[in-house]
Amino acid sequence: MSIKIKQKNFKPLIAPLFLLASGFMFGQKTVNDTVKDKTKDIEEVVIIGYGKVKKSDLTGSVSSVSAKDLAATPAMNALQALQGRAAGLNIVTASGAPGAAANVTIRGGASITQGTEPLYIVDGFQLDNALNIINPNDIESIDVLKGASAIAIYGARGSNGIIVIKTKGGKKGRTIINYNNFTSFDTFSKKLDMLSNAEDYVKYQYEMANLAGRTAQWSNIFNNNISPNSPGFYTGIYNTISDKYANARTLDWQNKMLGGSGITTNHNFNFSVGTEKTQAFVSYNYNKQEGLLNNFSETRNSLRTNITSELYKGIRVDFNSVFNSNSLNGGGAYSGMKKILLQPIIGGTRFSLDQLFNTQTYGDFAALEPSYDTENPFIELQASTSNALTRNIVANAGIEVDFLKNFTFRTAGQYNWKSIKSTSFSDENSRAYLTDPTTTGINGKIGNSESYGYQITNTVTYNNTFGGKHKLNALIGQEVVYFQSESNNLSLIKFPFPNFGLDDISTATVSDKSTDRSSNTLMSYFGRVNYNYDDRYLLTATIRRDGSSKFGPNNKWGIFPSVAAAWRISQESFWQNSKITNVINDLKFRFEYGVTGNNDIGNNLFKTTYSITDYPINNTPGTPVYVTSSNLGNPNLKWEEMKTTNVGADLALFNNRIKLTSEWYNNIVDGMLLSAVLPTSSGYSRQYQNIGSMRNRGIEFTLNTINWKSDNFRWSTDFNIGHNRSKVLSLERGRDSRTFSVGSNRAGVVTYYATVGEQLGEMYGYVYQGIYTTDDFIQNANGSLTLKPGVVKPATGTPKPGDIKFAADNEAGDQFTRKMVKIGDATPDFIGGISNNFSYKGFDLAIFMKFSVGGDIYNATKHSLSPYALFQNVPSEFGTNFYHLIDPNTGQQTLDLVRLKELNPNEDSRLWSLSNANTQTITYPSSYYVEDGSYLRIAQLTLGYSLPKNFLRDIMVTNARIYVTVNNLATITGYSGFDPEVSAASGVAVTPGYDSSAYPRSRSYVLGINLTF
Repeated sequence: MSIKIKQKNFKPLIAPLFLLASGFMFGQKTVNDTVKDKTKDIEEVVIIGYGKVKKSDLTGSVSSVSAKDLAATPAMNALQALQGRAAGLNIVTASGAPGAAANVTIRGGASITQGTEPLYIVDGFQLDNALNIINPNDIESIDVLKGASAIAIYGARGSNGIIVIKTKGGKKGRTIINYNNFTSFDTFSKKLDMLSNAEDYVKYQYEMANLAGRTAQWSNIFNNNISPNSPGFYTGIYNTISDKYANARTLDWQNKMLGGSGITTNHNFNFSVGTEKTQAFVSYNYNKQEGLLNNFSETRNSLRTNITSELYKGIRVDFNSVFNSNSLNGGGAYSGMKKILLQPIIGGTRFSLDQLFNTQTYGDFAALEPSYDTENPFIELQASTSNALTRNIVANAGIEVDFLKNFTFRTAGQYNWKSIKSTSFSDENSRAYLTDPTTTGINGKIGNSESYGYQITNTVTYNNTFGGKHKLNALIGQEVVYFQSESNNLSLIKFPFPNFGLDDISTATVSDKSTDRSSNTLMSYFGRVNYNYDDRYLLTATIRRDGSSKFGPNNKWGIFPSVAAAWRISQESFWQNSKITNVINDLKFRFEYGVTGNNDIGNNLFKTTYSITDYPINNTPGTPVYVTSSNLGNPNLKWEEMKTTNVGADLALFNNRIKLTSEWYNNIVDGMLLSAVLPTSSGYSRQYQNIGSMRNRGIEFTLNTINWKSDNFRWSTDFNIGHNRSKVLSLERGRDSRTFSVGSNRAGVVTYYATVGEQLGEMYGYVYQGIYTTDDFIQNANGSLTLKPGVVKPATGTPKPGDIKFAADNEAGDQFTRKMVKIGDATPDFIGGISNNFSYKGFDLAIFMKFSVGGDIYNATKHSLSPYALFQNVPSEFGTNFYHLIDPNTGQQTLDLVRLKELNPNEDSRLWSLSNANTQTITYPSSYYVEDGSYLRIAQLTLGYSLPKNFLRDIMVTNARIYVTVNNLATITGYSGFDPEVSAASGVAVTPGYDSSAYPRSRSYVLGINLTF
């Protein structure tokens, strides 16, 4: 259910969100002393770089998510489970398709054109895309490192933030076996309101055809191919349409394509066994998700082992391994929703509804209308298939040795191997074949890539307490990370038969082939000192020196220091001896500053590369020559650097019933790695340079409350909210802006500007001001029209009633000249999540909501549905309210102002006409398609019941819980598209909020069981 709110400004939602979050309501029940005495919190431990600390000893900014929080979310991967649960962490999936990618940023990222993905550390080792790889059931905790004190220890890889994942291990004691299973039934969560009445649709089609001079083509489909030259054709056409189509049935393509149910099945099995010296953990996970669309599915298999052992006193070893296999059908995304929405809803007198759905009619419609570009999606999804099989093996091992007094040496290594095989094939019913049967024909692609990497880390730790009050922890280390990848791709065309697909490519023609190989190395030395005086004064200092093969010999190395301090004022004697400690149990102030780097760029950009080509001599080919690329190498290329300042406070109230963490941060990135334009006289077009700077500044709040606690009932709330604002401080010399365009004319194109002094995510285009109405014109004696003085003139041509009107942008303020202006800002004002958890005896209830306030969306889906081709459908909003130029009495266009006013009551509220001028004007990026993207989503509701212990004892079961969950239950939003949570344009930080025909997010109903033996 999507609850649409018409108001543009969503900020009034903020107040009720805070009330919902705080949960600490007036008049709550007083907890008796017996219960109060039992509310001692277990000291939380946070995983930081190359170690761990008590949460009370933290000097840096860290958000934590526990295994319990993740387990509450039945999900295909940890990305889905983590959304909205950590302040400052923004995860937006590109679409609702199985295996869809996601954009993950922490505090806005730290680059304009380079990667903004955070660094993932799993059990001490780097693992790219870890949240998609690690089975959520295997995760013990996730810590999101955001401040300089926490991330500077990772130096060159830390500027985009770090997500540290600790996986589960074996436990001492008896063997524990867990089995978790859930089955999810996914359904279409929201339909767009498309024109569905046959008579309205055919009349709309007639007006579009008549104005385009294609009445004969219209008649071929809708009027038995009767010639427009037939007597009375035009004067009787509207009566003819009413007679034929007043009660005709139509085809609901959204229901037909997405109205079924996709099923997700998840099985997770693990067991833990352990003695005093050795513990082992083994888990297996199988997960299969069937999409709502045919041939869209994802199947995952994961096997993990974790073994730790104390060989001798003071000598410990550990071993971890994981194998993943992921088969993805359909490519993980589907950008063809517009093809479903634009499909003709009736076949007229030429096709029955059955033929319209079950046959490929693309060629028939395209032959009559050259602009028709929407093949039958039902046939296309069967005719064009794709698969990507990914296999990943990760193994790591380490040994720790305690030596001398208070010293520990650890050496550990990891090996990571990944293989991806991707295939696609299009047969004779595909669009590729229908549009080009001779040159392309039946075609396919085969891609293979393989990569491997290793990491070796050596550390020495010193840990001691002096005089009972001085605690010192010191760490020094050395690390090397190596990565290598290679790939080859083959494009094949003109298969004579589709029978064997890609199993036999000997009869096909190779149209393109490519290979690629790259490698990079990172060498590092680092150190950290943690000092704690009497649990009151805390100090952390780190330094790291990184050398990267991605940079030339002049700037291969970078140094990244940080310092952080904290004051636990609540531990001071004057505080402890006052009554305030009965109310404020803990209060800590934190400050940190540091420098981190970014080397997330391609390999060898400091070099000028060459390619080999053929140079014919005396018209005879065959002489190979080397040609320089268009990019000039830069031997002085060096690290992007981010200078981070963070001020934070941690507060605990009322016997730790309320905990509040607040953060203010200021991140400045200098020496950004940008591709700069070179003068043509250089002979090159671009060069990567360290130019420009930007800033991310924001605040974050995390609130945890225990609202009610008694012997049988407990209610707790977790709330987080974050606000981030970016600002471009400088760009290359002589430029104050850079542009980034997304989309295409028909699909919907918008330009984003990165402008000095402004924030990222700003959309530029033209300001829509409705349409020209009859009141804007004077009717001349000869019937022609003249625009009244003072009315905005269009960029080209002479307008007529019903044409789109854009705001004036010239100095005189009387003409539209196609000068781009700001039309939207895609950056949300706030993002966050709210989780309320209830338990009563054996029952538990969890309600999780997430929200985004502010932030515009460019609705390119709506843009692509604007009328531009005959026979395609349109939204009801347009099909029932467009400006009519055809007089039903004559069946022809009229420009008589009096008659047009009669045909178009409430002119000002109408949308544009179907004139040829408008079919071109709608390709312009326009504020008409910019909408408020604010939303409040009930992302998950779970009701569970744990069976009584005395009953389970008789059947040798330790714990048993059954539950039901509804995901994506309801969304309150003013956005008219499928979903306000969009990220269709990924890869760079400057193009958020672009929604282009993405696979819609489904609603799922889940049944699950958790068993422990």
